[in-house]
Amino acid sequence: MTSRRNSPPRSRLTYLWIGLGATVLLFVVIPAALLSHVSDSYALVKETARVDARSAAKARNVAKQVYTDLMDGSPAQRREITLSEDEINGILALVARGIGGARGRANVTPLGIKGAFSLYVPKNPFGEYINVTATIDPSPTGLSVNNVTIGSLEISGELAVSLFESALNRLLGAEEFGSKLIGAIESVQVNNSELHVVYHPVAGLRHAIEQSRGRVKELRDDLAILGDPAQVGVYYQTLCGLHEQIGGLGNVPLGYYLSSVFSVAEKRSMAGGAAVDENRAALLALAIFLGSANFNSVIGAVDEQEFQTCPPVDDQVVLAGREDLRLHFVFSAALKIISDSGMSFAIGEFKELLDSQQGGSGFSFVDLAADRTGIRFAELALSDTGALRVQRMAAELTEEAVFFPAIDALPEGIPRREFEARGGIDGEYYKDYLATINARIEQLALYRGAAR
Repeated sequence: MTSRRNSPPRSRLTYLWIGLGATVLLFVVIPAALLSHVSDSYALVKETARVDARSAAKARNVAKQVYTDLMDGSPAQRREITLSEDEINGILALVARGIGGARGRANVTPLGIKGAFSLYVPKNPFGEYINVTATIDPSPTGLSVNNVTIGSLEISGELAVSLFESALNRLLGAEEFGSKLIGAIESVQVNNSELHVVYHPVAGLRHAIEQSRGRVKELRDDLAILGDPAQVGVYYQTLCGLHEQIGGLGNVPLGYYLSSVFSVAEKRSMAGGAAVDENRAALLALAIFLGSANFNSVIGAVDEQEFQTCPPVDDQVVLAGREDLRLHFVFSAALKIISDSGMSFAIGEFKELLDSQQGGSGFSFVDLAADRTGIRFAELALSDTGALRVQRMAAELTEEAVFFPAIDALPEGIPRREFEARGGIDGEYYKDYLATINARIEQLALYRGAAR
């Protein structure tokens, strides 16, 4: 006779099946159904506007103006910003250039501002693109969104604004600053294909943003998104020790610092550490010590006391004999970790476009060579096939020619008009020199034959 002593009651089995069904519904069926509705097989936006020095300068000036206006002044004051359709599309093109597979266009008409965005997503069973459209109506009483579509899903304008408002409220704290920020938009008008937005400052916004930064730091420390801060701290201390020994010897090549941290990374990997994790920690320590202490705000590896005894270096460490190229290399490598190579390189392009403006240092292919090499170095160091390669060649990194290309015959100081006359960053002039830079990088001993 079979015993039923250990058989669960029928009610428990029922609850088990209900729970399993609910889990499948929540984490499989619903997401799959949602993806099938938001994904498309085509891109709604085929191409973006041309990126040039004017759009780069406009993006910078708009961001600076809006930020300053919202932070400073009384809510009773009024601020206004005017953008043409070309300027809006130039800004969208600049942003899209930094987000791989993204395209955006805006059409400014008397009936409103119609925006369309397409994002390429990795191959999946549902579609290769996510298309988003939104319409902002002219309104004398604030922000009025007509409707939003994501793929075949339609969302009312009110719901879209409400969702965005709720997200801002959660980010900016308990005093409904998200609502206040949206409420700061007093009117949106279109005249002669130009967008006019009137808005007012938001009292206390600066303090709210500072508090939100604190919450982001807490979340950063809880999740350790960029890895273990203590691990980064080990490499920061390594850099401090090296700099104490050689920092007073004049200009020291960056390669000595790379060699030092990746030699330590090799030892730690041999002792059981994951090579990619060790390399990531080494690069982040370099970003803080030889780039900017501001990187520590998103890493959290160095406390104030250690900054007092061993502050980041701001001079005497060079790449190709120049401090600015060291910064380009280190910043780009760090941004590769924080974002992706497309975004970090776009930031370098943005900076060079600004420099090509009148009064700037001019567009520099030398700077872009340092940007691109920093990205390539990080790509290799963080890849499964390249992590150990970088560590094994650590001793050779003291020789700059092992990891950094020759910069001879690369133009610098190109004025905006001359650069744009040659086609800007979409022209063959730019593309040819970029191809030259990439070819020089791949011929170096560190990268030669390495998988991408």
